Amino acid sequence: MKKSNVTAQSIVIFYALVILIMFIGCAKKENDMAPENWLERSYYGTLMVRYTSVYPEWDVTAQMDVVIDKELGAVTVSDATLSYSGETVIDADSKIERSGSWEMYPIGRLEGTLDDRYVFIDAGVNVMNDVQNIYTKDNQGNWQLVNTLDFSGAEPNADLTFDFDDAIISGAVINATSNAGSLTWTLLLTPALD
Repeated sequence: MKKSNVTAQSIVIFYALVILIMFIGCAKKENDMAPENWLERSYYGTLMVRYTSVYPEWDVTAQMDVVIDKELGAVTVSDATLSYSGETVIDADSKIERSGSWEMYPIGRLEGTLDDRYVFIDAGVNVMNDVQNIYTKDNQGNWQLVNTLDFSGAEPNADLTFDFDDAIISGAVINATSNAGSLTWTLLLTPALD
């Protein structure tokens, strides 16, 4: 009886050691691929969006602060608001006005491999109070509202993937379009002195 108890305990201890060694090996492999091994330093920079329209006309920009932490590989982007408005006079008796704003709540992450890194950012755009009004003049020459279109809730595609190295060297740029005009997203990063 004593001998079988010792043998059973030895087998349990043996399997416990094997499982522990396997767990340590797996944890080491996961840590080898962790984002902190991708970065020698942290990075600071900006994400800028430029929104232009010709009908009606506007050209506005908003800028957000970006931080990439070398220890965690975490990408943090500040919130921002972009407001726009414009007016186009079609002729002496008619005009179009449009105005609105974007509230942006970006979420970012570092993706890829050690040799091929990308910064993915979902800009989290909420389109607010985006309304287009069409006016004509009445017989007394006063502007009268004849039609309204509401574009609120029509978020632009703002899933952005920037090349990490381009962002450091000269700024990574993505051009896109929206239902009113064109968008230019620019990510510019600078290495920290840490």
